[in-house]
Amino acid sequence: MSKKIFIKTFGCQMNEYDSNRIIDLVKLIGYEKTNNQIDADCCVLNTCHIRSKATEKVYSEIGRIKKNFKNIKKPLVIVAGCVAQAESEEMLKRDPYIDMVIGPQSYHEINDKILNYFRENKKINLTEFNVIKKFDELEKIKNSDSKISSFLTIQEGCDKFCNFCVVPYTRGPEYSRSFDQIINEAKILVANGSREITLLGQNVNAYYFKSGGKVYKLSNLLLELEKIKGLV
Repeated sequence: MSKKIFIKTFGCQMNEYDSNRIIDLVKLIGYEKTNNQIDADCCVLNTCHIRSKATEKVYSEIGRIKKNFKNIKKPLVIVAGCVAQAESEEMLKRDPYIDMVIGPQSYHEINDKILNYFRENKKINLTEFNVIKKFDELEKIKNSDSKISSFLTIQEGCDKFCNFCVVPYTRGPEYSRSFDQIINEAKILVANGSREITLLGQNVNAYYFKSGGKVYKLSNLLLELEKIKGLV
């Protein structure tokens, strides 16, 4: 019988995209999504660090998990996303109920880390900035999102370092996905039933990808996406 995974997503549309891709990944090791937390063998909190009191919202949700599982077997508790990236070690120390923290550029390794956790029973802190490897790995796994309106990440990170913003520290420097990767994933989403795709990024206008001596910008991407039959 397959195990159940519950994901609560905080914050931006990019986290929604990431949560959907986490579900696609963990299917490979026998997990299926549940919308009922109490049924879960694994609870993932995909967090946002932009909103006020973001960290306390995470601990509040962990309190709910503790209450729900007070008299039954504890689930594997994973804190993912930007709060995990910013406060990883502190979170593991502050609340022993947390088993794993995974930053937004590392979740492509979630399957290996889940399996390692059950083998070794050790807390895991995975907060590397390895965005290139992340998207290369995700390219191998079909996006199963079948909503009429879907999200598609084309760019991550920011180089602006504004005084008020944590994004460069939680999502890393600007990185643009491969032009072909984006078009291929868009075609998969349309084949799944999507008719509208929202392109995501911390700085979408900064999209810039160079391959084979050719430069692709956001305008090139939009023109190519427009050719996909089925998009409105």
